[in-house]
Amino acid sequence: MYEQTFSRTNQGCIVFLLDRSDSMKHQWQSSGTTMAQGAARAVNKILLDLCVKSAKEVGGTARHYFDIGVFGYGIRPGAGGEGVESALGGALAANPIVGIPKLFTNPLAIVAEPSIDAVATSRVPVWVEPVHGYRTPMCQAIAVAGEHVFDWASRHMGSFPPIIINITDGMVTDSPYDGADLTEWASRLTSIETDDGPALLFNIFLSPTGAAEVMFPTSANGLPDPGPELFGISSPLPKTMVANARGSHVRVDDGARGFVFNAGPGTLVKFLEIGTRVADLRGR
Repeated sequence: MYEQTFSRTNQGCIVFLLDRSDSMKHQWQSSGTTMAQGAARAVNKILLDLCVKSAKEVGGTARHYFDIGVFGYGIRPGAGGEGVESALGGALAANPIVGIPKLFTNPLAIVAEPSIDAVATSRVPVWVEPVHGYRTPMCQAIAVAGEHVFDWASRHMGSFPPIIINITDGMVTDSPYDGADLTEWASRLTSIETDDGPALLFNIFLSPTGAAEVMFPTSANGLPDPGPELFGISSPLPKTMVANARGSHVRVDDGARGFVFNAGPGTLVKFLEIGTRVADLRGR
């Protein structure tokens, strides 16, 4: 299992579930940004990284190595009220899961961000905007994403299984949803398979306080709520991702799960980098 890599013949599917509840408006530790802003910025960075990895040469167009979905849950800016909807707007709004070439050419905006020297600025694409409001319908988010993941997997049986990454700061507010609790919805999602194994569900918990981070734990011992529940629904890390993490000087013990508790800004980005990379792209 989990031996396939990403190629233009067997694309990968990476889906982000983005908590947009009201509590995401709070400041994120000492980052100077809200959790909504920090989460959106991290997702945008990873999307840009995937676009760059998919280009054969610097400045070239992205090739179809990935299909991408981003689902926001909580406030629904486009429709009003609470629920789940694609967080990709503009020309991408009509397709819950889109190919990386289309994502590459259809950002919502190009914005200026400080560069490494903190004096000059660089211009980067933005696909996801930071918004927040209402509660945390995580079960519904997993259910909605699962429908699209199931459809994708049925058409890509030779591919690496779908990777779903959930970024949240709060307790689920809709468990049970449609007769099933969070654990059952997560189990249904990770029962979706390709020939290379079951879908992977990873979870990232953000906290406004600077409490100690717990990254890739092997048990939920000592974690306050909602840590144990999120740990329980998180998939074990495949060997390829364990190797990626150790190669990035991140300690990962055998049996670790794809979960981080109290993630700070640097840890969030590193987790996303590890969780979206399985091997070098094939057939460039």
